[in-house]
Amino acid sequence: MDKVYLVKYCGSSYGDYYEITIFATAKKTTATKYVTKFNRILKKWKDYYSQFEYRHVELTDFNWIKDEYVDKYYDRWSSLQNVTKCYYEEVPMR
Repeated sequence: MDKVYLVKYCGSSYGDYYEITIFATAKKTTATKYVTKFNRILKKWKDYYSQFEYRHVELTDFNWIKDEYVDKYYDRWSSLQNVTKCYYEEVPMR
């Protein structure tokens, strides 16, 4: 085993960038499959929750949850908005 693949996801919350390591594996295929599945599911849920959003008038690149959905969907919507993507990083073994 000469390489390890660190599977991570990244995002930001209030301007603070973060990376979270989910797991490490010696198999590139395992890392690739996980990343693909994670990103597919992330997109699915972001698309679903986008129906509860509106585009902020003053900030054109800024979506926010509609007032009538805050109590029911805000926590999950906010969590999903913070996650950008999943990826893997190849690290050589010493």
